[in-house]
Amino acid sequence: YKPLTTQRRGMAELHVVGQLLGGDGFQRNSLFCKWSIDAGPNFRLLQGHTSGQTHCDHPNEDEPAVWAHPLDLHYALKGFDGWPKLLLEVWTVDQFGRCELGGYGCCVVPTSSGMHEVKVQTWRPCGTLREQITSFFLGGVPTLKHREVISSSFDRFRLHTETAGAVSLRLCIVTKGLGRYRVTG
Repeated sequence: YKPLTTQRRGMAELHVVGQLLGGDGFQRNSLFCKWSIDAGPNFRLLQGHTSGQTHCDHPNEDEPAVWAHPLDLHYALKGFDGWPKLLLEVWTVDQFGRCELGGYGCCVVPTSSGMHEVKVQTWRPCGTLREQITSFFLGGVPTLKHREVISSSFDRFRLHTETAGAVSLRLCIVTKGLGRYRVTG
């Protein structure tokens, strides 16, 4: 095993260490979250995973779901364009074990160093009138065909959506060499 170093290549570094703490305010309490990181071409992943899934928590009625799912990413970067975004899909589980979409969410990873408490408000598509009636009587909710819409505000404004719950994050951001390597936006 040889540790990766960016100093010889003249690149700045970004470390994102934290947790998906949990979710609350969703229609059902039993929740899990699928997550992924979307970073532009100026960012090269040195260590860590860019996607994952939490466990399913089944809290009591008035309590939030607690995941405490770790995030640990290390990037080398050449510029600020394409700064990483965290994409979230929260799923609910009913008493029969069926999974339904709870909500989608997106946030930009904080750009300043330090500890950050982030609350990501989620949303979900309403669907057509026919889909809403089907959902009411048969269950299931509309989902997105293309996941890119989660982070693209232009495409999302054309959708009919409703607000869902919120996901809490704790992120510690550590940057290295941004000034030395003249990383600019």
